[in-house]
Amino acid sequence: MSDILPSLLVERRTSTEQPKDPAPRDLASQVDDLYDRFGQRKDMGAASQAPNLPHYFLLRTFLGQNDLLVILNTKRCRYQCAFCTLPAKSSKSWIPDAQVTAQFGHVVHELKHALSVIDRVTLSNEGSILDEATVGRSAVDEIVTAIGRMRRVRRIEIETRLEFVDSGRLRDLGKLARRAGIGILTGFETVSEPIRERHLKKRESLTAFLSGLDRVAEAGASLTAYVLFKPDPAMTDEEAVLEAKASIGFLARECADRELPLAVRLNPMYLATGSRWARTAETGGGYLPPRLTDVMRVAEEQAANGVPIYVGLSTEGLAGEEGSYARREDYSPSLVRYVKQFNDGGLARFPWDEILAAGAGAR
Repeated sequence: MSDILPSLLVERRTSTEQPKDPAPRDLASQVDDLYDRFGQRKDMGAASQAPNLPHYFLLRTFLGQNDLLVILNTKRCRYQCAFCTLPAKSSKSWIPDAQVTAQFGHVVHELKHALSVIDRVTLSNEGSILDEATVGRSAVDEIVTAIGRMRRVRRIEIETRLEFVDSGRLRDLGKLARRAGIGILTGFETVSEPIRERHLKKRESLTAFLSGLDRVAEAGASLTAYVLFKPDPAMTDEEAVLEAKASIGFLARECADRELPLAVRLNPMYLATGSRWARTAETGGGYLPPRLTDVMRVAEEQAANGVPIYVGLSTEGLAGEEGSYARREDYSPSLVRYVKQFNDGGLARFPWDEILAAGAGAR
């Protein structure tokens, strides 16, 4: 049984803990300051400053549920995909299991007053949680056991490449948190083999992906897959729409054939500073990021087809506005509000007449 919760969830009644930073003069300014530093605007790209602290955590809403995202600080991912620079902030050397579990303990303590409202937990390490060359099995077991003590949690999402999925291992994890179902979160990116290898350097064939899908299904788990919108920097906007629909359709068919529950995170591609993908895009000249309204239309259509879908808005602290959808002519900050409502289940369809009347979404 995990000792994370018993040791860190005990309220220190004698504590006279005071804010470390000087408080702004009025309450509204205090809220602004705290929201910027600890809410959804906090820096997702920053690296952990100590081996017993995670890179990032955030209690957020995902498809209408309260999801706790925890990005653990472990040894970095063994792969160097061309579009991703996230692993660079992780350690080149092994981080002991005790320090990894302490990271989760830190998160639990920070959120102790909100534990009873958490519906699901997403575990990431900017790589593969199930890759035992980067994070120890016992650390994962202890963390999953601790999550099992959160009585409202009904889903544990584990981010990993599918090559590290073993159906027996997933079943064992499920026994450690019996109230919660186990889900796998993985980067599918695109159905196009040439794009996967030539532009993304994914080093995962569709055959290998489908073999992993079989193992997820055998374990009785579920799948959440990232799909990149406009994964080829040379794509036109129209080609990007067709490619995203093809990728989501492929996933939907393959998961249906396996009776495997599917959700999709549709992420507009961005220029991750320093990535090989970004250098290729910038060298080619004329690169344009995706239009957010195109992403919204695809998400709306796929949701109507019965695919649970979430639109990713974050550039994960790795790109400025010039490298993201915010650069395009259709963009308006008001679009973000509509997307968040869609992601939270508050909108089934976007109010396009209202959006266009307000001047957003213009092409």
